[in-house]
Amino acid sequence: MTFEDTQIGDPHSLSKAGVGATELAGETKAVGNRPVDETRAAARDFTGSNWEGGLGKALTDVAETWSRQSSGLQAICVTVGSQCKETAASYSSTETENTSVVQNVDKGARSPFG
Repeated sequence: MTFEDTQIGDPHSLSKAGVGATELAGETKAVGNRPVDETRAAARDFTGSNWEGGLGKALTDVAETWSRQSSGLQAICVTVGSQCKETAASYSSTETENTSVVQNVDKGARSPFG
């Protein structure tokens, strides 16, 4: 996989996107857990003496898969949020430092570029 250079035109928007991704992670956790409890309850109802067949096991498998995928999505949202916020902060810090260097060169300071 290759990545092309990305221009950051508005680090504030990137940081805001990071906050949004982090908030989405929390919502994903809350909403994603709802069907797991209901599906596990249904699995218990369709297991053992209540039901003959594999429906209870199938529902348990569905609940486990849903839970695993929901947790994975939540983790991805947290990671994307952190990376967006860190990139925005790093960009802003680097731009501030570079601006300072260039302004000092304009005032007669020695150029860091030779």
